[in-house]
Amino acid sequence: MRGRSRPLLASAGTQESRRPSFRRAGLVALLAAVALAATPGIAAADGPTAPVATDYLARLHHVPRGLDAKIVDGYLRMWLRVPARETVLVLDYRGAPYLRFSRAGVAVNESSEMYYLNQTPVANTPPANLTRTTPPRWHSMSTGHTYEWHDGRLNGLATIALAPGQTYVGRWSIALLIDGHLTAITGGLWHASNPSIVWFWPIAVLLLCVLAAWRVRSPALDARIARALGVPALVGLALAALTLGLHGRPAVSVTKYVELSLLLIYAAWALWRVLLAQPGYFTYLVIAFVAFWEGIELIQTLLSPFVLVALSPVLTRFATVLCLGCGAALALVSFRLADEADRFPSALRRGGGEPRDPEHVREAYGVR
Repeated sequence: MRGRSRPLLASAGTQESRRPSFRRAGLVALLAAVALAATPGIAAADGPTAPVATDYLARLHHVPRGLDAKIVDGYLRMWLRVPARETVLVLDYRGAPYLRFSRAGVAVNESSEMYYLNQTPVANTPPANLTRTTPPRWHSMSTGHTYEWHDGRLNGLATIALAPGQTYVGRWSIALLIDGHLTAITGGLWHASNPSIVWFWPIAVLLLCVLAAWRVRSPALDARIARALGVPALVGLALAALTLGLHGRPAVSVTKYVELSLLLIYAAWALWRVLLAQPGYFTYLVIAFVAFWEGIELIQTLLSPFVLVALSPVLTRFATVLCLGCGAALALVSFRLADEADRFPSALRRGGGEPRDPEHVREAYGVR
């Protein structure tokens, strides 16, 4: 029996050593695809996508009584709610009417230069004949009494060169006419230095530790590392889901609540599997992918000073580090576990599903 087992094991080992590691190649391609898919969102943090962090932050100083105003996406957009009984005109950069809030709802002036500048995609050049006194052409946008728009007065100061260490950039103002009386929403713009690069160190340390563990070539150690990484990856995933799911612009939609609920349910189920059951490599791979994806969505919080999402900056960055570090490291380990699952027959696994060390496998096959 031992004579037959020895060539069988040797043959299996030879085939395994010659077989290309398709799983590892797939992992590299998978991570590259995730990074490439997320790159436009990161690069366009001040663009059409919802930024999670910015280098500049606009704050409100004064809002006329009775109105409710909020700054959306850090310093890019203004949200305004007006009581139905009042008539309010938002004036554009030239002082012409741009928006009208009234009992009928919200209307936009198509004869305003700002109307063309806020088109998606942006119009190349507004008509040259538009002036402050051009008769308005009102177009109804909503029967409600709230509206959100991009306003260059919030972020126009971001183009100013700053002195070293300067944090306060300047004051901005959005002119309004309330029942014929001129007033304004006012505020200021701030700048801050980028976060410390120390936030990236734990990610690098985790990856280096996993790569070092690979040299040991112990299936039992790989299984323990996977379990040890799975728990913090799921904690980071849950925190990331909360901070993104509760990030309102300015309110949280029903769809985001549904997505948040599904992610939290998955995180709870996966945590139960990791702690109390014996998950296989595919379960760990899914955990790694979802956690890493959530980390990619939040990576801008490690690069920009002002965090815009729901949780505190420190907790958000902590969740991002857990998702990126544990997600990437767990992906490496899960592909290693997949290779080991092919290499070692299921009969040679312990009752808990954890593969035995190579010494036990050789002993079982009669190889010394």
